[in-house]
Amino acid sequence: MVLSIGLTVMCVALGVSMIGVILPQLGSRVPLHFFLRVTSMAGVLAVGSTAMYVLAFQGGGPLAFALASAAMVLAPSMLCIAVTPPRSPRVRLLVAFAATLALVVAITSFALEASAALAVRVLAVAAACALCAVLTARARTIPRRSSIVLAATTGGFAVYSLLRVAVSLTPLAGTPLDRMLFSVEAAGVVATASVLLTGLAVVLVRRSPALGGPDRTATWTRVAFGDWPRARTELGADGLLALLTELRMAAREVDPSAVDVYRGVEVSLPSALPAVRSRLRDGYGWRAAQLSLLSERADPPRAS
Repeated sequence: MVLSIGLTVMCVALGVSMIGVILPQLGSRVPLHFFLRVTSMAGVLAVGSTAMYVLAFQGGGPLAFALASAAMVLAPSMLCIAVTPPRSPRVRLLVAFAATLALVVAITSFALEASAALAVRVLAVAAACALCAVLTARARTIPRRSSIVLAATTGGFAVYSLLRVAVSLTPLAGTPLDRMLFSVEAAGVVATASVLLTGLAVVLVRRSPALGGPDRTATWTRVAFGDWPRARTELGADGLLALLTELRMAAREVDPSAVDVYRGVEVSLPSALPAVRSRLRDGYGWRAAQLSLLSERADPPRAS
């Protein structure tokens, strides 16, 4: 009884944390900041789901199992929200989708026998992962390399989950091949690998690597934050780093050969600032106050 109460308190805390993270960010002008926050919450849910499953198998009872299953479905559902622009009306629909999916899984964990409940749970995860893969592949608010890794990871896990259900409905169920590829242990290994690859996608967002070295025979324009201490005071460290990543992404949309530099980016255009500012305003929702933080400086050609 005490264990069940503890698990309930844990899930309520996770739910409140989700609301506290997502709702204040719905009007955010910084999509990458939103992505990093909500992805962190998905990670918390994935770890929390694992912990609750352990407790359920140690005598936590059906309530613990239902809560663990709901958290497992919420984790990929949060990724669907994370890759969506925070000002998009789709965010509220995706929040409702995540809550509905988790509720269905929790109820079927109580109402159905074990094999049927497992099928519902795996299909729910497959649906969330497939939707995340589609949204990530179409996302323009995170770096391309991050979106490729995340889309491939969630899409791959969706296919694996569908195959797991399909095999369970065929004569292959219970065979050595089924036990080798789709047992609880095998599914745990695949899930762990997926979590690690999702972490890699987040790391790639933070690193935002350059696409290649600059051609020093041309004149380059450096676009950067002119007053870094002031920008950090106004935006905070996380907010400023998110804007820096967006600046580099926007610069590469203007000029694919753009290269990262200290606190900014270099573009092979004679006067890049107006074009970069226009892209940031139209594509990333930057306000005039944020655009005013940028400055440009022409770098002369340099010998290689």
